[in-house]
Amino acid sequence: MDREIAELAKAFAALGSVERIHILSYLLAQKGSHCGQIAHALGMSTSAFSYHLRLLEEAGLVERSRNGRLHCLSLTPALKGLLSPGIRKVLTEEGTKWTSTSSAK
Repeated sequence: MDREIAELAKAFAALGSVERIHILSYLLAQKGSHCGQIAHALGMSTSAFSYHLRLLEEAGLVERSRNGRLHCLSLTPALKGLLSPGIRKVLTEEGTKWTSTSSAK
């Protein structure tokens, strides 16, 4: 039980940043993308993006896979358990702003 509470605390701590919420909203809207594309769309430096991504990965909210030289990101099912459908909908709508911006460039 203590371990579950510690994992829950880590997940909620990871949600406590505007930048990380933007990353999650982008991934909710896009259903996955590669690191460079997300960082560019959000206007984040590589180092800042890497920092926030590490915290999201450690919290078990995002997972990374490789597709050739690209590091691709996707959300884990853990996020669905943490956020209500209404909050996920708001974040997805917010993410469409970022994804439409990145596809227009």
